[in-house]
Amino acid sequence: MARRREYLTIPRMLPPKPPSAWARRGKILSGWGFLLLGVAGLFLPVLQGFLFLAVGLYILRDEYAWAQRTIDWMRRKFPRYTAQMDQGRDRAAAWLQRWRRKVRRTIYQVRR
Repeated sequence: MARRREYLTIPRMLPPKPPSAWARRGKILSGWGFLLLGVAGLFLPVLQGFLFLAVGLYILRDEYAWAQRTIDWMRRKFPRYTAQMDQGRDRAAAWLQRWRRKVRRTIYQVRR
């Protein structure tokens, strides 16, 4: 007699771990650093001020409510550029994911 085939169940996904305190501090420092570069870029012709301001706000939006409100205001004020902002956010997330994979791969190879 043939055995009844038992189907595997998909294990429940665990909730993501919250970032460590050091990762959170690094994120906040990098966000403020980009904001400072953006303010300097508004006065210096060499730096692109708006770009650095937008990157700093996107980094800080999860930590501070005022940063999220500023991004929402920019979306309402400049609707032509919202697609570019979303595309830039997606490209930055993809770049960060590739960078993390490379770092993890390097760390794994060093440990072996």
